[in-house]
Amino acid sequence: MAETGEREPERSDDAGSDRLEPRGNQRAVIESTSACTSVDAGAGTGKTTTMLLRLEREIESGDVDPEDVLVLTFANEAAGNIRDAVSERLDPETAAAIDVYTYHSFCYRLVREYAYFLGYSPEFEVVTERTRRRIVGRLLAENEYDFAAPRATGDGSPADVVDSVDRFIRAMSQEDITPETLRTELPDVRTLELLSEFVLWLERRADEELSFDNEALRYFTDETHLRDAGESLVGYGKLLSYCREKIVEAPAAFRDDAVVRDVDRYLRILQRCVTNTIETLSLAEPTTKQLPRALFGNEIWRTATDRIEQSPFGRLKHYVEFLRLARHYADVYADYHEYLEAERALDFDELVRTATGLVDGETGPSSRSGTDAESPPPETVADEIAGRWERVYCDEFQDTDETQFALITALTSGSDRPDLLAIGDKDQAIYGWRGTDREGLDRLGAVYDDHESIELELNFRSRQEILDLTNHCDYGPQTSKTLREVDRRSGAADGESKAADDEPETGDESDATPPDRVIKVESDEIERSSAEQVSTAISRLLNGECENVPRRTLGDVAVIVRTNRQARAIASELREVQIPCEISGSPRGEISPGVRTVLSYLRVLVDPSADVHLRRVLLYRYRLSNDDLAVLQRREGALYDAVFEVERDALERPARLERARTHLEALAGMRDVYPLTGFVRRFRALTRVEWFLTTEERGEIDRLERFVEAYDTDATLRALSPEFVDALERTLRGGERERTRASGSDDCVDVMTVHQAKGLEFDTVLVPYLTDEEWCVETDYAQRARYQLLAATLDDEVDSPLRSDPAAETVGEEWRVLHVALTRAENHLFVFGSAYDYDGEDGELGAETATACLAPEIEWSVTGERMDLWSSLTESFERVRETYPETVVDRTDEIARSADSRPGTITYYAGIDDRSIEPLETREAIETVHRLGRMLRDGTLLPAADAADVTDAVDSAAVGQRDRDDEPRGPVPSGRQASALTNETVRFPVEALAGGAETPVAMRHSYTAMETHGTCPRKHYLDHVVRAVDDPVVVGGDSRGAETLSDDPSPRVVGTVFHDVAEEAFYREYSGRDEWREAAVRQLTARDLEGYREAVLACVDRYFEAGAPSIDRPVADWDLLAAELPFSLEEVDGVSGDVVGYVDSVRRLPDDGPGEGSLAVLDYKATAERIDPDEAVQLALYARACGRRFEESIATAGYVYVGDLDGPRVDLFEPDELPPWTAVRETIEAVDDPAYAETTPGGHCRSCSHRSLGCGPT
Repeated sequence: MAETGEREPERSDDAGSDRLEPRGNQRAVIESTSACTSVDAGAGTGKTTTMLLRLEREIESGDVDPEDVLVLTFANEAAGNIRDAVSERLDPETAAAIDVYTYHSFCYRLVREYAYFLGYSPEFEVVTERTRRRIVGRLLAENEYDFAAPRATGDGSPADVVDSVDRFIRAMSQEDITPETLRTELPDVRTLELLSEFVLWLERRADEELSFDNEALRYFTDETHLRDAGESLVGYGKLLSYCREKIVEAPAAFRDDAVVRDVDRYLRILQRCVTNTIETLSLAEPTTKQLPRALFGNEIWRTATDRIEQSPFGRLKHYVEFLRLARHYADVYADYHEYLEAERALDFDELVRTATGLVDGETGPSSRSGTDAESPPPETVADEIAGRWERVYCDEFQDTDETQFALITALTSGSDRPDLLAIGDKDQAIYGWRGTDREGLDRLGAVYDDHESIELELNFRSRQEILDLTNHCDYGPQTSKTLREVDRRSGAADGESKAADDEPETGDESDATPPDRVIKVESDEIERSSAEQVSTAISRLLNGECENVPRRTLGDVAVIVRTNRQARAIASELREVQIPCEISGSPRGEISPGVRTVLSYLRVLVDPSADVHLRRVLLYRYRLSNDDLAVLQRREGALYDAVFEVERDALERPARLERARTHLEALAGMRDVYPLTGFVRRFRALTRVEWFLTTEERGEIDRLERFVEAYDTDATLRALSPEFVDALERTLRGGERERTRASGSDDCVDVMTVHQAKGLEFDTVLVPYLTDEEWCVETDYAQRARYQLLAATLDDEVDSPLRSDPAAETVGEEWRVLHVALTRAENHLFVFGSAYDYDGEDGELGAETATACLAPEIEWSVTGERMDLWSSLTESFERVRETYPETVVDRTDEIARSADSRPGTITYYAGIDDRSIEPLETREAIETVHRLGRMLRDGTLLPAADAADVTDAVDSAAVGQRDRDDEPRGPVPSGRQASALTNETVRFPVEALAGGAETPVAMRHSYTAMETHGTCPRKHYLDHVVRAVDDPVVVGGDSRGAETLSDDPSPRVVGTVFHDVAEEAFYREYSGRDEWREAAVRQLTARDLEGYREAVLACVDRYFEAGAPSIDRPVADWDLLAAELPFSLEEVDGVSGDVVGYVDSVRRLPDDGPGEGSLAVLDYKATAERIDPDEAVQLALYARACGRRFEESIATAGYVYVGDLDGPRVDLFEPDELPPWTAVRETIEAVDDPAYAETTPGGHCRSCSHRSLGCGPT
């Protein structure tokens, strides 16, 4: 995965040259001399590289000085990336002279510089989204407004009303719609209330006569029902006529209002819809009985009518209701502007508009009162600002909104203004819901006389098959560029013009057929869910089992989805099958609890009065008890003051509060001393807050560090401030103002939404859920489109908002979102989807039937934003497959077979030899373990270690269980259940169990356990019998216990993971070091043990380097016969029960060395000490057990040392060198009878993990 988004253009052939050579139209962009050059650069065409090449050329040729260049972009991370790129290509001094800003930081700089000229303080407040919401809440609480919360937006609670008004103000501000415009263009409140009465009359009539309360429509089985239903519709039509008559009779001021006239025309259209519906009703088509309640009662959420997304009446209802609400909200909006003016504060939109007024000469002394008469005229200030730069570069120009477009044109239009290079991609304009204008690049031609438009279509990222899939797609009501793969002829076979190293290393494929590039999967033809289909495909990719796609690594693969809900479903399924994955960003726009604590800490440092946030910090970071918190909160004043004033004696644990005091006091001093980056580093070091976070949350803290680095050069955010904390929260949450993007992972499958993936590229991309149901189907489209209906009302070019279709642009944006998703893929693209049936199944009202009832004047569709996504994509797929039949394929059957196959089995060894074996499917085994774990936790798991053995296969009808193929299961447990504890099935009488008699502890004895017992029986009892918790680790004399951690990885954990990796390698037939390392990373990630990564990978490396004396081949090359081989030794004298265990590895010695093909029993050791042969009791036990399992004798046994010793090696011992069986038996007897009371104090006590017991020497 890479973030650059494209392969770079070719480098010059000159010796020692590091210069990139432009390709295609890049040269035209670089050499353009127009006052305004607009570049529509397709995905992967080198947009940023082209901009940097032009910038480099202009500076090196002397056409412009670095300090005369201004670069503007949107995202803060993007601004940081551009700074880094400029620094890499130019010398640091030159790069530092170039001004690189985000739009808001640039505007803040201008307004702050000319604050006195504008009548502001240089320290004016920038109102953030959080602050705006707080202001709105205060206004609603302090003023009486004549409106109630809309029913469609929530529960009507005060918080819900605040949210609704805040969304309205944000939307109007983005569109630059002022309160005065709303009051002027919208009807007055009384007019809208009268229109609302008409809506209420119609709704009540539909509920009474057109719903299924009407028996004619409920039953609809004979001609009487048909006639009565028609009469009910006629009555509804008469009510429409009555409403129109009331309009005619109303005063001229009412009936002549533009909105009222539009409603009157629409009521006439509704009458025609009623007539059409009467004609459509038919007993032969029972579903037509749904038409009246769906079309005129807006009952489109029911099962039988949910294929309809908007109705004629629903359109009218939502339109009138929202206009009335907007008219009321305009009063709050006006008060909000008055508040900003009184406080001399600016929100983000007003900040940009104020800066625009500065550069276009419209804002100045004449626009405000009380201005110094000696202030320069606004035109002079505008010329002064524009004269600072000769070149302005704007990145991602397709994302500009009206306000930002006005800023850029005001700054650069005119003969004496800077030249403009605006670069973007109209096909990647996916932020329309934030008010951006896709046509901004095209509109530049109408502003500048000297304008040149250039398109970049030569793609440096994706294969042509992938590009053609997007090229041939029907992108709805818009056109798109035709992208071409660099250095590949149209229609040329894959690889004809490509370098040999384009593919990752997967072996010699020179003679193989070209790999699949575009893979289609018909999701509705597979019984499994889309998430399961994706996990199956990824499993096959990672295992190298895809039919014609080389094996991929975790970092190669990304899943890109439309919504956060889909991302959660995919990630859940991947985790279910133990595939490491990472969801980028916040999956629900939420912040995890641990990161919220960090944010709360920072907010307390900028606002000590934030009691709620301080409480969270004290509770979750400093672990204050509820009683101590109650003591603090009972004191008068702020909680922050109480922290410093409360007496120690009043608290249960004063040391914890003392630590909080110390940290808060130190951080308060640092805040004003250190720059932001330095402060954050010291904050992390002092508070050690990451110790209280999960692994995923610690990754978010690293993201915080990157955020700080990207912002640190912005004038607004050089020190810790409320604005910084708000901006950080928006970034972590994915706020409206932040165009955040994800970052790829090298050791996880990335799962992200399209908006998070924008700007990234991945070797292999899977795009599931490609169906209208997941992309564009809405429950009630008209309700969702209410802001678009309001905008249409204020647009003089729209004749009738009620009849027009606002979905055209939003459908176009959905297609562009798909374009972004598909063009993230470099080499392989998987698409999963299915067609959505808009006509539904039997018994459902189809969209076609409902459409037939609409009047011809209606431009919109009952299906809202209908895309027909999958059918369009399939048509494109078939066109591309005709050109590239070998590399564009349908793999539905392959995925279906894999998805239906069993995931493998875990063999439960109920016994050996004459005892039967019970295989469990992996999923079933995991569920069984979880069930038993819950029973153990609840105390309901009875001690039935020797419950009845499984029986042979029995008649499944008797047992009542069959597998999916309707075949009897294999061995079926006959008594291994809690209910089967009888005298016949257990070793101990049930009466004894019930009576609380002692039951022997079930134990497993490893070599470590035996060795520990020999050193100290009490330590053996604590570590290996009851698994007692170790004492807290103390480092550097710090006695704070659990807050101190050791950096040394536990050999026990390292050894466990290594053994599991070795077992996986055996069953999956891994042979190479890289495969073992990948398996190790996967095991560590799945267990949340990434901290042991370096130690485990070192063990893997040592394993592949280990060898035995006099044998040339390393142990990894010896033939492997078994791994984790179970054994059981019966009737061992002095031991109650069987001795069971696992042998790490059984191998055959190489033919070219000593032993010549005989068997060797090996045990892996990750410890730091070697074992002498006379102490190798474990090996003697293993050799005896394997001697009974194999027909061949065991020639040698030994240890494979992979721990951090004097180098990896294999120590082999002849059977005669190992301890005799009597010694083995004595050891087992001793270990089988553990005792807490027995201790053997000595030097080993100094490093014992249980010294707090006091049993060792002082």
